[in-house]
Amino acid sequence: MKRRITAFTILLMLLILAIPNTVNANQVNDILNVNGGYVVIESYSITNERIIPGEPFVLTMVVKNASNMYAARNTLVDIINPSGVSPEYGKVSEFYLGDIEPGVTKTIELKYDTWTSIKSDTLDFQVIIVTDTNSHTTNLRIPSGSEEPFSVLAIDIPTNGAQGDSLSTSLTFRALGEEDIKDVAYVVRVDGEEVVCTTIGMMKPDATKNSAAAFSIADAGEHTIEILLRYSDETGKQYYMEAGQEKIVIIQGTNQQATPGGLENITRNNTEPNYIGMGALAAVIVVLFFSVVVILKKK
Repeated sequence: MKRRITAFTILLMLLILAIPNTVNANQVNDILNVNGGYVVIESYSITNERIIPGEPFVLTMVVKNASNMYAARNTLVDIINPSGVSPEYGKVSEFYLGDIEPGVTKTIELKYDTWTSIKSDTLDFQVIIVTDTNSHTTNLRIPSGSEEPFSVLAIDIPTNGAQGDSLSTSLTFRALGEEDIKDVAYVVRVDGEEVVCTTIGMMKPDATKNSAAAFSIADAGEHTIEILLRYSDETGKQYYMEAGQEKIVIIQGTNQQATPGGLENITRNNTEPNYIGMGALAAVIVVLFFSVVVILKKK
């Protein structure tokens, strides 16, 4: 029996060597796996290119039937998730893709929630792909952690206003990492010039803050508003993290010029009868009349 197996292996190898040079690797795989297709992970990506502790993300994965000859029947993709992440509520990490024809790709998307307790620089996702004829496992190693010291949770920046009007911005953010962050400040810039700097102080890991600022812009036209977080490292050197920016259009305020209507009102008021003056004139006439009457009686 062993001799027969050895002979079969030798004949199979000779057959492969005898295949013309035009045969590609997928066709060789089809010869070795004549019972069906073979599904592989062609590519994958996640939101922001890394997993940020405490922030949701979407894993997008493209799978492909690498066979050029055979369909992959009843394809099932199962993802074993690492500690610290889980699919969003109501979702599971299992996808039934059914039959995948030769050379065809299918896309999988799954939204995850994460814990702030993640400490590792990488997280491993184990992907098991099963078909009617075979199964295999692929490990996806994805970077985790944040390069920035803060995570922006919510931000509000106005996009229009009037000259001299009070404008406001707000920012909700959380401190990341494992160390305290010193000298935190909330900074607002308009066209690159700092107009607000609110001191927050030290923030502990996972602490959340909400800051707001009020200011005004004197010049009409388009301007750029930037929201930044300033902080210091252990040596006292200051750094800035951009939280967001927006274009704002400022229109001319109503108190900046007189309107034609106002001028017309002034002119019209000047042409109206002066009842006070007329009353005074009538009083003078009455006095003169009685004076004349008195003089005539004396005569």
